[in-house]
Amino acid sequence: MSRLKFYDAGWLSPYALHASYAGLAASLGEGDEAWLVLARADQGHIALGASQYADAELDLNYCRMRRIPVVQRALGGGTVWVDSRQLCLFFIFPRGLAPRSHGALFDTCLDVLVEAYAQVGVTVTRVGGQDLWCAGRKLLGSGAASIGQAIVFGASILERFDAESFAACVDCSSRGFQTWLREALAEGMTDLLSLGYAQRATRFADVLRAVCDTRWDTVLARPDAVQNAAIAAVEHELRQSLELGGRRLVRGGLKINRETYLLEDTTSPWLRLLWRGGSVMRAASADHRIDTVLQACVGRPLAGGRLVYEQALAHGLSEAMAQSLVLRVEGLCRSLGQDA
Repeated sequence: MSRLKFYDAGWLSPYALHASYAGLAASLGEGDEAWLVLARADQGHIALGASQYADAELDLNYCRMRRIPVVQRALGGGTVWVDSRQLCLFFIFPRGLAPRSHGALFDTCLDVLVEAYAQVGVTVTRVGGQDLWCAGRKLLGSGAASIGQAIVFGASILERFDAESFAACVDCSSRGFQTWLREALAEGMTDLLSLGYAQRATRFADVLRAVCDTRWDTVLARPDAVQNAAIAAVEHELRQSLELGGRRLVRGGLKINRETYLLEDTTSPWLRLLWRGGSVMRAASADHRIDTVLQACVGRPLAGGRLVYEQALAHGLSEAMAQSLVLRVEGLCRSLGQDA
């Protein structure tokens, strides 16, 4: 049984939190032992995915006005809100101990979390390889990255998800978009408090440690002087820069969960879609005729745009307007990497 160093870093600033795992991973050699780092943010903040652009995803003026830190984390994925009502955790495996692939990494780490949730009475289902869902809603998302000679898995245990604060930080193209975003997050996400588990995340940490004890020789540990220096260097870097000047990760909107996206085309007349698994579940447009067509498509598979085209003609739109509407809807949905 290999050894796992268990390090509870406690309450950290947003920059220190994300440096705690990235710096530690960067300091490890191929033959070092694996780590599990736990940490809690002492301030609500936005964590951007490694390949995202802050000015494309966020209302940076609002974040500055409210003094909300924005951190470009080393892990991939989309924008997330992190605050004190979450237990952040990071498995770090040097290459000598790392699972053979990123997929195997998710298998290893998510299996641990599935068992930990079960220990506190929460039954979860793995969805899409990287998420855990409960009662039809997303409870946990995860990400990974290779850092130095190590591979890192990260996730957060949501005790209470603050959808309001997250939605306020997102660059929303309209007030209507922001309202739909808050509603979609409330519908698509869940947390331990909503599921009836009201105890603090520290209790979950104890359960997680017990589960790890069954799989590794788990020992309490703290970073040494060299590792702390690496962590401090990464924290300094995180405070200095954000990626700017690129496009949004999801064209026209953002991902709510693996199945659901909120999208808006601001070209006049604007149109807004809540897209889920190949169908539009909610829609609106500034143009009454377009809005009527979209309402006729709600809840039905779009089938590559044929449904939109047929409904447009059926509701009196011209051939040119019908084709234009199809292109707009397909243009938004195509950015999801799936057929509209």
